[in-house]
Amino acid sequence: MNKELGALFPEWMKGFYEDLVCFLPKRLNWYYTALETTGLRKLFTFAEELLLPGDLMHIVCRKYYIQQLVDEALREGIEQVVILGAGFDHLGAYTSGKGLPTFEIDTPSMALYKAQFLDKHGYMNDHLYCCSVNVNTTSIEEYLLNHPRFDTSNHTLIIAEGFFDYLNLEQTRKLLKQLSRLCPNHTLITTLFSLNELNFFHRLSFTSGVALVGEAIKLPLDRDGFIDLLSEYSYNEDRIISHQQMDAQYIQKTSIDLSVLKGFYIIQMSHLSPN
Repeated sequence: MNKELGALFPEWMKGFYEDLVCFLPKRLNWYYTALETTGLRKLFTFAEELLLPGDLMHIVCRKYYIQQLVDEALREGIEQVVILGAGFDHLGAYTSGKGLPTFEIDTPSMALYKAQFLDKHGYMNDHLYCCSVNVNTTSIEEYLLNHPRFDTSNHTLIIAEGFFDYLNLEQTRKLLKQLSRLCPNHTLITTLFSLNELNFFHRLSFTSGVALVGEAIKLPLDRDGFIDLLSEYSYNEDRIISHQQMDAQYIQKTSIDLSVLKGFYIIQMSHLSPN
């Protein structure tokens, strides 16, 4: 990692992802190994920026800013954490390591693989739960209500990084309704790709890249439409971090001559019980 970027992330976090890369099968971690070669690293960066400018820096920025928001939530007294579509993210190990009950929600195969990684590298602990839930077929509300460690009265942090984009509007509405009932007092940290802000070629590049890994962007909303949808379910806007802000506050203060992906937003909302 670039030294200027690396200095902004804790050693524990960088170590987590280094362990993860080593854990993945070679057909998935070859890219990381190739990046250790200067020539290949420059070639990959050039190709990535040509096809979708800002994609590389949006990944760095989303990890940096969401980590800051999570730390802020911890200081403000969050009592438990739910991570939707947790994947291989580090945040579950991070918050559970601080003693907070943390529920990582993912598909059965992903949850099992993640648990194996956490066990092997010593990140699993008594406060971390890898929950096998397919949100398209199973109610998250019902699953967590039946979990012995989940407390609906606790002030909850819900993290949905790179999650809602892959649900259609009906699925998104259904899930927001469940979350509103499940824990009336919670904070939501999520992300959104507002694809209308990309030109035709870059939008095609983005959707094609997503399709290569078997996914599709399904939520037909831009930033304003998504905020309006959240407000329908009693969410109040705390902050919206735009790609322009990320670039000005973070990237431009380094010597890195790369932009942040247009149309990418990090959104924090509060949901308060009407009572």
